[in-house]
Amino acid sequence: HAALNLERRNVELFDSEGAVVAGFWQYGTLQWDEFYRYLIVFLVTSTAWTIFKYDPAQQKRGPLCPPGPQIVQPGCYVLLSTGDPIRVGLVPTLPRPRNPTISNTPDPHYQARGRARDGRCLITDLETQNYSRLKVAHIFPRAHDQEWIRKGYPSKITDTADVSAMGGPMKIDSVQNVITLRSDLHDAWDNYKFGVNPNDNYRITAFTNGNADINGRYLRLDHIQDPTLRPLDELFTDHFMQGLFKHVKGTGESAWSHEDCDDAFGDHSFNLSNMNIWGTREGKERLELALAERLFDHRISQDGATPQLI
Repeated sequence: HAALNLERRNVELFDSEGAVVAGFWQYGTLQWDEFYRYLIVFLVTSTAWTIFKYDPAQQKRGPLCPPGPQIVQPGCYVLLSTGDPIRVGLVPTLPRPRNPTISNTPDPHYQARGRARDGRCLITDLETQNYSRLKVAHIFPRAHDQEWIRKGYPSKITDTADVSAMGGPMKIDSVQNVITLRSDLHDAWDNYKFGVNPNDNYRITAFTNGNADINGRYLRLDHIQDPTLRPLDELFTDHFMQGLFKHVKGTGESAWSHEDCDDAFGDHSFNLSNMNIWGTREGKERLELALAERLFDHRISQDGATPQLI
């Protein structure tokens, strides 16, 4: 497959030594105060900082860019302390790796329940006669069930369905942990290319180029009046943070392309022949996750094998 050489970022932030500490693709909607909030998540500095316009070729700083409602203009910027150089570090937190959601069972409960609740793509309003163009996506990936338990999410699920319809006592397959999306958006969602901000009326922010059709839209949840069926805000926030760690922090993680995923998982089986993708750290993580995902349905169905909620 030929890859599309779409520029990933049009905003980059440097430290005083010329290293890239953050960046994103600006669609004309992200404001400075929001970008400052993103940076607080993953920057480590010993003193207060501000951002200035920057010319990398001349290594000169320009005007101050304080937090506020102004739109961040595409270009280069530098992080300084009242104009002076400071040391800038990045938190070591990596984004939680995830693969496209694949279930061993032909029609898992979460899929049927998500479709029944939503009936359409919650971003684009796409409706289809069958579900060939729609997929039910987990907000928090089911392969990371142990972390789900550690974060205390099972106790926050108020879904009243039988536990067998929710992936067992941990409830990770609850309808409160899924949303229905257009199939191509499901892939972008799994790769954290965009996030949903529950603190801004469920507004969609795309972190990378190529998502202009959804950036600035709002996730439609008004049809869900029953709070026991509504996706949890905490899960959207968690997913949004993964997008910051993966695509905004530092130089942005190298990501498998759609072609890589299609090559590896396209027919719901493993094609391990391409060592260019499987031989990397990300490839090894994805293989472990894929194995965990395929064992998931089997594991929760075994007596005594259900993960302990402690």
